[in-house]
Amino acid sequence: MNTRTILFHKKMKRILTIILLFIGTIAFGQSVQIDTFRLEKSERFKDIQSDKMNFPIISSGNKKVDSLINTDLKNRFTDNEYPTDNLDSTLTRWAGDQIVFLGFQVTYNQNGILSINVSAEGCGAYCTSWTDYFNYSTQTGKWLDINSIVDTTGLFREMVFKDKKEQYNEASLELKDVLNDSDWGLTQDEYDSAIEYYNECDNTFNLNQFALYPNSIEIIEECRLPHVMKPLTPIIELKYRFSEIGEYLKIKI
Repeated sequence: MNTRTILFHKKMKRILTIILLFIGTIAFGQSVQIDTFRLEKSERFKDIQSDKMNFPIISSGNKKVDSLINTDLKNRFTDNEYPTDNLDSTLTRWAGDQIVFLGFQVTYNQNGILSINVSAEGCGAYCTSWTDYFNYSTQTGKWLDINSIVDTTGLFREMVFKDKKEQYNEASLELKDVLNDSDWGLTQDEYDSAIEYYNECDNTFNLNQFALYPNSIEIIEECRLPHVMKPLTPIIELKYRFSEIGEYLKIKI
């Protein structure tokens, strides 16, 4: 093989390597498509607008990945009530005549990771709403827990728990101000009961639920009070920019 041929093969090999690297980068960084499944309105709430009953369907182009994510998402959201039913049947049976709203928001869809939350409102004796948070690898279809995203064994964990504690303390002080303000009409018993819930939420806090955003991660902390005490619900916000916690991240953002 002459020198010219050798140089040609080396050049082609280099070009092929660059192309493969480029394709790999696209595959890793690309987002997936999110389609919408519209749940039929219940007979009990016929006045619900059709665009208020939406559930996400993931479409990555890989049937195995799509099946893993969509099945897991459906079952997790419905507490695994109908694990062998398809999406249509599961949601219809799960929603029954009680669900008046179903919607979702995609907060992160890049770098091979999907972060999506699904919200619902159901009405029985009274109406209540909630949001669940889901995170998946769009390359493998696997569920991602927070330890897949960030190191929670050291300083990051300490920082989150410190911030959480400070915010619960602030919420308790604000509630004390409300008690001392006669215009609010808060009774001592109501105050004591709310503080008990605050302390319970504070003591049972964990890092299980989270949502990713283009520039940050949010640890979800929801202190759920009884319906009659909803106005006293503390707002705990635990959001951290990637630029601030880069040393703890396990993923490439």
